Amino acid sequence: MCRALDEASVRYALIDGFAMALRGVQRATIDLDFILMLDDLDRSDEIFCDLGYTRAFRNENVSHYSSDNLSLGRVDILLAFRGPTLGMLDRADRLSVAEGVTLPVVQVEDIIGLKVQATVNNPRRMTKDWSDIRMLVEVSAEQQLALDWELLTDYLALFGLTDRVEEMKVWYGEINGE
Repeated sequence: MCRALDEASVRYALIDGFAMALRGVQRATIDLDFILMLDDLDRSDEIFCDLGYTRAFRNENVSHYSSDNLSLGRVDILLAFRGPTLGMLDRADRLSVAEGVTLPVVQVEDIIGLKVQATVNNPRRMTKDWSDIRMLVEVSAEQQLALDWELLTDYLALFGLTDRVEEMKVWYGEINGE
């Protein structure tokens, strides 16, 4: 799938569970989640359909694909066309997933931003997603990776949650002994 997207010059990146795993946080997941440039949706739709998927849903922000072949799983697409999502695609970098295979993956801060949005959109996700956020922050600290606190503050401000920034800094600092 990703090879076909690359060959078609589709601008995309992994987000959510598989992106978390590639950033050092293991979490069980059964679907693939991508952010994809809105302008590339028609090309990617052809690719997914050729691979045996059917578009189950589409609106201005997302597309969902499923297949009768359960081994293919589900694919969820977040469409990039606004400033924050375009920035996520711009910041994504290619990470090695196997010998000679790399995939574009959004940054930790962008995964956190999407999880914050998910908790606001669906409060039932709050416990799981804030646990994921904490793990992402702590793993970044363990790996001595600097986080862009300004970007994280911007994401939290979008949803009136800037009070959580200090809490996240504490999680980061506890690992680094600050």
